[in-house]
Amino acid sequence: MDYPDRFVMSCTRSPERVAQIRRISAAHLRLWGLGECVETATLLISELVTNAVRYGERDEISFSLSHLKGEVRIDAGDGSPGHPRVKRPASYEETGRGMLIVDTLADEWGTTDDGSRTWATIAAPAPMRITPGFWCEWRGADGERLAACASPQPTSAISWARTQMRVIASTIGEPLLADLWDWLSDGWRDATAALERGEDFTLPLVAGPHAFVWHARPVRFLPMALAAPEGSACQCCVTG
Repeated sequence: MDYPDRFVMSCTRSPERVAQIRRISAAHLRLWGLGECVETATLLISELVTNAVRYGERDEISFSLSHLKGEVRIDAGDGSPGHPRVKRPASYEETGRGMLIVDTLADEWGTTDDGSRTWATIAAPAPMRITPGFWCEWRGADGERLAACASPQPTSAISWARTQMRVIASTIGEPLLADLWDWLSDGWRDATAALERGEDFTLPLVAGPHAFVWHARPVRFLPMALAAPEGSACQCCVTG
C-alpha cells in the first residue's frame, strides 16, 4: 500500500497564520523533492487559508498538505457550512479574486458536502530521488586520468576496476602485469570493505617503471533527463 507524504496542522484563526502555513508548506514540498510545485502551491495555500481565516466560524482552522502518485492536495477547513464561489470582480474592485485564482491555478478544486473544508489539487512531477553510488578512477603516476566509471555497488566498482586494470596492462604492452597485480594485491578485499563502510579508497599498483593508482569514493547520483532523437532518456550525473 502506498502512503502519502503528508503534513497536517490546526491553529488559531488569525491573519498571521497564512504566511506561517505557506512557509511551512513550502519547506515540506522541498523536503519531498517537489520544489517545482512550491510557487503554484503556495499561491493556492494563501487563497484557501485566507478564506478560512476570513470566513470561518470557529476559533481554529485546520490545514493539510499531501502528496501521492503525482498529485499535491491542499485542504483548508474553517467550520463554515458555506460553499465558496468563483467571482469575477471588475478591474477597479480590490477584492473578490481569491477563488478565481484557485480556479485558474488548480487542476481540480471543491468542497466537502457540508462545506466546512475546501480543497485543491495540482499535478506534481516525480520527486527527484538521490541514490548512492561510487565514482572510480584509474590514474597514471603523473596524475593523468586513464579511465573513470560510476558504479551503484561496491562489487560492481571492484569488478570494473579489475577489468580496467587488464585493459591498462594490455595497452602498455604488459598484459601479464594484470595477473601479477591481481595476485600480489590484497587491496581488493580492503577496497570492498572500505566502500561498504562508505569510505574513500586508494589502491596504488607498481611494477618496475609502471605505476598506476585506482581511487574510489562515495557519491550521490541525481537523475538527469537528456533529450534524444527518439525522446527523453534518464541518465545519471554524479555529485560529491
